[in-house]
Amino acid sequence: MTAVKIQKETGIPVMPHLSCRDRNRIAIRSGVLGAHINDIRNILIVTGDPVGREEREFTKSVFDFNSIRLMQFMSSLNEEIFRGDEMYFGGALNQNGAAPEKIAERMKKKIDAGCQFFLTQPVYSEEEMDRLCHLQNKTGAKILIGVMPLVSYRNALFIKNEMPGIYVPDDVLSRYSPEGNREEWEETAEEISRQMISLGKDVGAGYYLMTPFHRVSLIKKILEHPLLQAEK
Repeated sequence: MTAVKIQKETGIPVMPHLSCRDRNRIAIRSGVLGAHINDIRNILIVTGDPVGREEREFTKSVFDFNSIRLMQFMSSLNEEIFRGDEMYFGGALNQNGAAPEKIAERMKKKIDAGCQFFLTQPVYSEEEMDRLCHLQNKTGAKILIGVMPLVSYRNALFIKNEMPGIYVPDDVLSRYSPEGNREEWEETAEEISRQMISLGKDVGAGYYLMTPFHRVSLIKKILEHPLLQAEK
């Protein structure tokens, strides 16, 4: 519903996340039909996390789908109901899992289920780009590389230590001085983000940027930097 409102008021195509969590098959089908009627055509499908421990006394988990089964269901809707005006959907990609071959195998299952693109976890290293290149070569997938600026030393430290699936190398953290200020940290964030975009230009099918703490001006500077404009 939020995606519909944003799209109607801005005229910009919006891609909501569709989680399998806490909705059964009937509820998800109803939501997808409502989205299609209201001109939403792009969706990111994720399994979603279980109900948190503190909520389990009051809330039960409902998982009729995981992400692959939901993609299969979306493909059936495209064939049976939306034919000629299909939904375009993709999936999440955690490139930092322990076994690249198993990651590639799961990607292929999603592609077979109709997945048309993948959004990665935020990328901060050349090693991750190499792994994404390997996964792309193994699967032929369209991969959109995640760019999320780290806007302070504290933010970088938190993401490094508290966010499973996101890998922040020590050399990236070391570029943020604990005694720095907002301007210095944002300059570092902008520089690292541009480096990742440059490294990934021959790997992914494109990028998506995550805006930390509503720092729209920082994202704007990254996008409008002359070096990035020259690479387009």
